[in-house]
Amino acid sequence: MNKTLIIGRELCRELLTVEDCIPAMKNTLRALAEGQVKMLDRSVIPHQNGNLLALMTASLLPQETAGSKVIIFPGPEAAKNGTSQGIIPLFDTVTGSLKAIVDATQITVVRTAAVTAAATDALAAKDAHTAAVLGTGRQGIAHAEAMTKVRGITKLLLWNRTQERAEAAAAALAEKLPGIDVEVCNTAEEAARNADIICTTTSARSDEPILKGEWLHPGTHVNAIGCVSPMGREVDTETVRKSRIFFDQAEAAKKSGDIAIPVGLSEIASDSENFIGDIGGVLAASLAGRTSAEDITMFKSIGISAVDVAAALVIYEKAAAQGLGVEVEI
Repeated sequence: MNKTLIIGRELCRELLTVEDCIPAMKNTLRALAEGQVKMLDRSVIPHQNGNLLALMTASLLPQETAGSKVIIFPGPEAAKNGTSQGIIPLFDTVTGSLKAIVDATQITVVRTAAVTAAATDALAAKDAHTAAVLGTGRQGIAHAEAMTKVRGITKLLLWNRTQERAEAAAAALAEKLPGIDVEVCNTAEEAARNADIICTTTSARSDEPILKGEWLHPGTHVNAIGCVSPMGREVDTETVRKSRIFFDQAEAAKKSGDIAIPVGLSEIASDSENFIGDIGGVLAASLAGRTSAEDITMFKSIGISAVDVAAALVIYEKAAAQGLGVEVEI
């Protein structure tokens, strides 16, 4: 019987960096656009305590690897206690063997920021040098770091609903990214008006946007990341109207409140010409991304299973090459 490699959370944290993950995310998004990825819709079982059991399945055809992220998206108590967990089993689609079981916690944070970085590299102005991050939790910090990997960022502008959390994030980023000016802003408007790249990474539990289109100057690129629910949104209708919008996967991402709410209110058409297509098309050179220096572009992501499986494969291949992890017979 084939042995299965078990890769735990701490080893995943050591092996998966944003830098390593960005090329894998570009390749996966491009493969998705070219029909080289098969995915199922996300399945979710809600529980009364706010926990959501989610199943996200994909097969990467060129790599002959398939897997599923099986994870609890935490409710209030699980989030507070840090007890929610997830795994990604990886299968060889030729032999049917279970190659690995990989912890999903680090993957969720890193692959999200790496996908955003891949989209930013494809869409943001080449001379963009100031990035704003609205929401400074784990995703916000990861996104701030990721922006520096794809553009010559000299200044990071941070805003959070809780000022203390923004200041803590600023201190952490200043230590991690020496030479980059990190500044905490009093309002989201202050951060957004002065940025070339904007990342919204809040929990987006409200339908009250934190980013307004009137704050955006020509040439801005927006990454709308925090909202996955159809009931919440981070960006207002004017932002949607002003932007050339790209998705990780349009069918799924259009169900998020950032798009679904203005469409539902008939403030923008469901087939609006603003909705250009999947970012993988830009990476595969089948879609035009930024067409002028004045374009406002937006990347809308809710997270897709293909990138989870691809990130888990990066970890597995590094662990196997270095003789790390624990092999077991299952």
